[in-house]
Amino acid sequence: MTPEPIGPELTVIGRDRRTIRSVPRSIGRPRNDAESAVTTSPRTGIVNAATRLFSEKGYTQTTMSDIARAAGLQQSSLYYWFRNKEQLLGETLLVNRAPLKFISDVGAGSGSPAVKLYRLLRFDTMQLALSPIDFNEIQRIAHDQRTEFHQFWTDYERLKDWVADLIGAAIAEGKFIDCDREETAGLLLNFDEGAQKRTRLHTDEGDRVAEAIRVAEQVAVISVRGLLKRPSEIGRISSQAAQFDDAAVAARASQTPSEA
Repeated sequence: MTPEPIGPELTVIGRDRRTIRSVPRSIGRPRNDAESAVTTSPRTGIVNAATRLFSEKGYTQTTMSDIARAAGLQQSSLYYWFRNKEQLLGETLLVNRAPLKFISDVGAGSGSPAVKLYRLLRFDTMQLALSPIDFNEIQRIAHDQRTEFHQFWTDYERLKDWVADLIGAAIAEGKFIDCDREETAGLLLNFDEGAQKRTRLHTDEGDRVAEAIRVAEQVAVISVRGLLKRPSEIGRISSQAAQFDDAAVAARASQTPSEA
């Protein structure tokens, strides 16, 4: 994918994946709140501030000046990272885009529907737990401001459809028990969304990657095993899924462009 310049020294490499690494030294103009600049990248701080303001004031009523002030930046520095408020809104929607990109790639490859579902649930839990944006907060805002956040729900329905289709394919193969595909898809996504919240709240920042991987594996095992006609087959499915380094993909998906 061709890099897209968005500032004098910054490029976005889209959603393609690289290995996780530590956050580089911040570039650009210094922040007003020097202490927070040490612990988080300016871009992440801006997104977190914008998310909080979208919740408190509403997307329409929030201005770029409000966001700059909340992030501890001069307004000119904010425009270095984001051209406008719409671009910031797009940043918050990436929590749904990452699994859509992942499953579109996985869905086109080989493997049984059960293995693909296992990998998708594992990946989604990991990338949500590692994302700088709390999915549950974005979902709450999107629920209250459906017009402004309509793309969130469009992407979410597409993801749920993918999950439902994989469940249906596994039922057709005789591997899964018969169930309501749509309702089950929604419940499975609710499960990984709740699991990532637990990881986010109860894990030290330095341990989050390892804990996200561990919890995501458990989510995938419990979810798929509960649907199998022969639960004993979960070991084989897990072994097949283990051949793919989806943890590295999830870690890269959780990075902001300035960290990638």
